[in-house]
Amino acid sequence: MKFHSKFGMKLKNFMLRKLHRKLNREFIHKDKYIEQAIASTVTQYKKIDESNYPATKQFFNIGLYFLLAERDIQAVKADAFANPNKTKRNIALRTLLLTVYEWDMGKVTGRRMQFIYEATGLTEKSKLDVVNGLKQLRKARKEIENQFSETRHNAIAHRGPDAMRQFEIISDLEVMKFAPALTTFYIASDMLLKAMVNAMLEMGSMESLFHQLRYGAKST
Repeated sequence: MKFHSKFGMKLKNFMLRKLHRKLNREFIHKDKYIEQAIASTVTQYKKIDESNYPATKQFFNIGLYFLLAERDIQAVKADAFANPNKTKRNIALRTLLLTVYEWDMGKVTGRRMQFIYEATGLTEKSKLDVVNGLKQLRKARKEIENQFSETRHNAIAHRGPDAMRQFEIISDLEVMKFAPALTTFYIASDMLLKAMVNAMLEMGSMESLFHQLRYGAKST
């Protein structure tokens, strides 16, 4: 007990600093990948002729919506899990969870997806991969939404008037409580990202482009 009292906090801070550095090193490659993907998506989006390829334009908007949220999460992930400063760690965790909470892919998908599938002529495999990815991400996000709702309404998105309750919620917030839900969410996010990249590549093929032109001609 004496050892723990004297060295416990120092040991914890040492381990957090070590983990923080390790995570930042590991995330460097993913950070670059996301930035490159955003830049590429923006460039291609601006080039797309919406009058001839509206489905591709819509899908690239969905992809960019996904990537921007993914970048925000990636930017605070290391701090949320391991920043040695407790206050900064807590703020990063609340920011990460709030980003997930507000990350509703339904805002940019919904009925648009059926039009996209039909107009682009996506293969059944690509279509199924995207559908499953969206489904898993929605399910994982819902779990975090349920766990984080009170914190969101009292201590970050909206600050309730009960300051003591706000203090208690913030003080009790620990990343390990959300670890299982966040792990499931990250798996679903990676699954959807891969599905969308494959779908984008397929939409850029000559076969898909001609399919869209024929589809547009039929509908006019």
